[in-house]
Amino acid sequence: MPHNAREYGLHHADRVAEIERKFGPDQREPVLARLSRVTHPTEPLLGAIVFLARQGHVEDIDLMVSLANQDASKVLDAATVKAERG
Repeated sequence: MPHNAREYGLHHADRVAEIERKFGPDQREPVLARLSRVTHPTEPLLGAIVFLARQGHVEDIDLMVSLANQDASKVLDAATVKAERG
């Protein structure tokens, strides 16, 4: 588990905090708008997308949303691997 469980973004408030930490407060609404494009959103899937995005790389959100819409299990699996590796 990450040192800060908020990194997982499993709840909306945690996701918002992680978005602001990774991308800055000015990117909160644009990132949330990108996340709204997930076809079948779940808390774990949305959290995994934010968790996998690299700090300062908002374009990662678009890539992860696209992948989630094709195969959500790949995004969830990638987040699990990242979490296990720390």
